[in-house]
Amino acid sequence: MNATLLARFADELRAALRWHYLDEPRWFAPVLSLPFDRGKNHLVVVLENPGPFVFLREASPFGGASAPARFAAVRGAQVEDVSVEGRVLQIDIATQREQQRLRLRISLFGANGNAALFAGESRLEMVGWESRATADIRATARTHAPNSEAARDESHEGRFALVATRRVASAAPYPPRAELPPDANVLGTFNDARTACSHAGELILEEAQTLMLHRIARPARKKLDTLRRLAQNLESDIAGANAHAEERREAEALAAYQTRIRAGSESAEIPDLYDSERTLRVKLDPALPIHVQVEKRFRRAAKLEKGLAHLTRRYQTVSSEAPELEAALGMLADVKSFGDALKLYEVMRAKFGIALERSAQRTPGSPRKAVQEKTYRTFDLDPQWFVIVGRNNSENDEITFHVSAPTDWWFHAEGVPGSHVVLRPRGGTNAPPARIIEQTASIAAHFSRARHSGLVPVIYTRRRYVRKFRGAAPGQVRCERETMVMVPPKLPASSV
Repeated sequence: MNATLLARFADELRAALRWHYLDEPRWFAPVLSLPFDRGKNHLVVVLENPGPFVFLREASPFGGASAPARFAAVRGAQVEDVSVEGRVLQIDIATQREQQRLRLRISLFGANGNAALFAGESRLEMVGWESRATADIRATARTHAPNSEAARDESHEGRFALVATRRVASAAPYPPRAELPPDANVLGTFNDARTACSHAGELILEEAQTLMLHRIARPARKKLDTLRRLAQNLESDIAGANAHAEERREAEALAAYQTRIRAGSESAEIPDLYDSERTLRVKLDPALPIHVQVEKRFRRAAKLEKGLAHLTRRYQTVSSEAPELEAALGMLADVKSFGDALKLYEVMRAKFGIALERSAQRTPGSPRKAVQEKTYRTFDLDPQWFVIVGRNNSENDEITFHVSAPTDWWFHAEGVPGSHVVLRPRGGTNAPPARIIEQTASIAAHFSRARHSGLVPVIYTRRRYVRKFRGAAPGQVRCERETMVMVPPKLPASSV
């Protein structure tokens, strides 16, 4: 973001934010949204391409959808001050519960910015990219330096034109009658920086959301291609497994006439037991006795027949998933808002195991490397509720304390080792119905040491009442206000 524009925007941003309380931030790369004034306004930061850029808008850039939340400590905190140093926006806040002063530093220079939350000099959390320039900036900078004198001299008080020479994120204010650079893109003339930033920010946000839609659709398209290839391979395997009847037919004929076959023969012609006019030519292994070959053929026929049933079920599942995923991609292409796209992504993620691809943060000079977000074991109960299950102790801690929200529901088999199970809604805060609780408890019972029992006691409570205790090993927790149900251990009909 242009330093002159940010310096001019600083006083207006300070007046808009100061003494207001922040709501829960939302992060969906590359956009960070900080709601304030009871959600009536949002500070929107586009941290990566087509940014970095910051502006204010009334509506959430996520359309109210449930985007991944970061910086939980910021929720409910009061903004004490806003300052700018070059192209770094600094927001000083005070939390209400912990009585702690934090500092949010938003770096808006280069091709990729970042937002980092500090407590003193300790960085608590960061989203975006860390570059050499931002790594060198200390968190102990001045608490309030809204505009330097140089920035004031260059800020062109009064009406100004906003001009972008390369891209909108680098737009700079110019006097209305100034000679503009060649190939300049004039976004308009404005009376104040807030209006100018909002105008440019909407253009940048529109481009960013297009990239975000592509980021959602790309792994889904890859999954669809995988399903189609898998269906073709399964068709080929099913064709091979269908030979089990002919294999058994030859085995039975070979068993009936084995005494007539000379030992060491490479082949034999024997009558077909099911067709008197047909003769079977059977290839033999001269190194093995005939009775051993008969047993091997029977076992192979049984294996092919058993595999055929499994392959057929798998093919039916894959064949039904591919059209559903293709339909979901079609709906994604026709969404009216990015909030609708995020809701659809949540359904796709839970039903098809779609995980977003992202670029790893890297230190300066290190090569770029693509990584994939971790996909947890999930079960889709209905369009409103889905379940996340830990595979091991480490993952149990992850889903309980880092993935789930305090309002989610936590389940565990009582008195035996087992997986942590988290029940999550796709929007809304209503309590789950009894059938959803029973299904989730049955999943928790299935992924426990008591999975072979008829009925298993399972406890559940809000995730906010689950805590780690001193000296607890990974996966060990203490919960309060729990309720117990007795359920059979079983999985839902459809799972991911």
